[in-house]
Amino acid sequence: MDYEEKLKIPEKYKKTPSDLFQETPAQGAWRKVKMPIITFLLCGLVFQTGCATIMNGSFQDIPVTSEPPGIEVRCSTGATVTTPGSFRLVRNKDYTLSAEYSDCEQQQKELRHKLQGAFWTYTLIWGATSGAVDLASGASDEIVPKSIHFDFTSAGQVEARRRNSYLESNPETSKEVRFAILNGLAKKGMTQEELTASLGTPDLMDQEGEFEVFVYNEPKAQRYYLQDGILKGTVFRKKTQQKWSRLTP
Repeated sequence: MDYEEKLKIPEKYKKTPSDLFQETPAQGAWRKVKMPIITFLLCGLVFQTGCATIMNGSFQDIPVTSEPPGIEVRCSTGATVTTPGSFRLVRNKDYTLSAEYSDCEQQQKELRHKLQGAFWTYTLIWGATSGAVDLASGASDEIVPKSIHFDFTSAGQVEARRRNSYLESNPETSKEVRFAILNGLAKKGMTQEELTASLGTPDLMDQEGEFEVFVYNEPKAQRYYLQDGILKGTVFRKKTQQKWSRLTP
């Protein structure tokens, strides 16, 4: 038998190009189970890592501006920035920011952390393990307000002086109300005096049934409803129903 005959491939072993790409039964079975296995492993990675940890990380950037710009702002962590700038802060802690300008009175703002609204959704979808990881890493929280502005104009100094004066005279003020006043916010449950300390004298006072209404036109038109001297919230009427809004972040 010559050499060429020895190398000749028997007919039963010949394969056409289409045969080369044809799936064997074993290969087909593996392909069917491969994707579910990969999906399971990826889900396991998410469970162990935490969904919010992946999406948000443990830090949050808080932009800080001022009028005029170029003012040094100090964080309770010891870090400083010159406005406009930003602090990169761990999400699950509270902070105090302070700023000084020329011979003006020092101004302070407070930052606080709270659970993100989407945390329970993440936990419901991805499981308790994912939620526990997010809580441990701090990614489950967010810092509010999400940005800070210091106002050293004449009007801004008057507002800061009013807020500081009230808080110095009322050291028993709760942490939540103090946070609202320092940031010029309204909080449900505030007294009338606390509301005016935070927002100033209303532009208009009105009466709606049993509610006394404080109307402010700046920074946006808003009506605040008080009953027996206690702030109930802002009200949105739908037919005969009333829904009180949350006022602070």
